[in-house]
Amino acid sequence: MNIPVVSIIIVSYNVERFLIDCVESLMCKPPSIPFEIIVVDNNSTDNSVRKLRQKFPEISIIQSDHNIGFAAANNVGASHAEGQYLYLLNPDTVVEEGAIDELYNFLSSHPSAGAAGSYLKNPDGTFQFSCYPFPTLSRELWRLLHLDSIIPFGSYPQHKWDTKSPQKCDVVQGTSLMIKRSIWDSLKGLDENFFMYSEEVDFCYRLMKAGFENYWVPTSIVTHYGGQSTSQFAREMFIQLYRAKIQYFKKHHGNTAAMIYKLILLIASLLRLIVSPVMVW
Repeated sequence: MNIPVVSIIIVSYNVERFLIDCVESLMCKPPSIPFEIIVVDNNSTDNSVRKLRQKFPEISIIQSDHNIGFAAANNVGASHAEGQYLYLLNPDTVVEEGAIDELYNFLSSHPSAGAAGSYLKNPDGTFQFSCYPFPTLSRELWRLLHLDSIIPFGSYPQHKWDTKSPQKCDVVQGTSLMIKRSIWDSLKGLDENFFMYSEEVDFCYRLMKAGFENYWVPTSIVTHYGGQSTSQFAREMFIQLYRAKIQYFKKHHGNTAAMIYKLILLIASLLRLIVSPVMVW
């Protein structure tokens, strides 16, 4: 049996139908390089694990007895992986033929690149944003006030990027993200203090601080349905999203920056409360 070059790690939570379709897309049109699939199940209560074992007995399944979070579950998967490259993949995706090869070929031929993400598209084929500048207080204020539609500052004009050439960027979304194992190990994987959200932002930032670069590789194409696990707890996940952002600012920019960000959230919320009735009227 060939030793895998790429270890595909999928963290799953109650997304049975999407998970089966995701793995099927990998098995029906597999990459040309040796690979393995590791599914880490975060204590799902649906039939995910049973169905997966029935249909794909050859893949590795690791079951947690409770929901340990996205970052921790990926770290568990990585600890069982044998590949020189780790490919983090959301279960609510369908991977197109050649997508994994494109990421591998790019990373293996670019020493300065540490991680590379795919071109994501919606189920209807439309473009999906997946790259972002590192968060700063000014960018977050700009984004929260929805000013990016006027001038992109809190986000990239990614829909205008060349779809034939890789693009260097700050943050690549963890939906479909390949990372060199040596860099993953040197950075000690994802920070498990981030239960959900901002873990890939934190990782990309640490990767950049270590002297490597993040890239978007548009020739690697993946369909992403989006939010299939988190939508089950929409309100809790919304709170978790901004809790993680506060945590990110505190970790990388200090307590003062975290406090200012809380103030920005408060101001943005108050402005929405003031403006919304006017807009409705």
